[in-house]
Amino acid sequence: MNTSVPNNEIDTKNPPSYLGIVLGLLIIALIFILGGLYMWGELLEKNAQQPAPTTSLRPTASENNEPESTTAEAKVETLGAISTSNELDAITADLESTLIEELDVDISAVEVEFESN
Repeated sequence: MNTSVPNNEIDTKNPPSYLGIVLGLLIIALIFILGGLYMWGELLEKNAQQPAPTTSLRPTASENNEPESTTAEAKVETLGAISTSNELDAITADLESTLIEELDVDISAVEVEFESN
């Protein structure tokens, strides 16, 4: 008696096992995940080794490369002399000492300079 299954019949007693395929796909996915984590760690390490930028928002006089006039320096010193008090009299005194007309002249000069560029 022949106990083998004929070629045209389906073996219902022993269905095909997909365990090998599933394990293979899981291993491949794990390799990709580990590779991505490794690359991410390298990127974080590279960024941690780079020094933080030391530039400030306001350039120093040597970085500016523009000559400062004595008038401009005096204006800056005057602005530094504004009171830090929140009393009404001190605020009024600061407003009165501010030369609004000179601000308009300075703004006009800046506008002219931008338009010429």
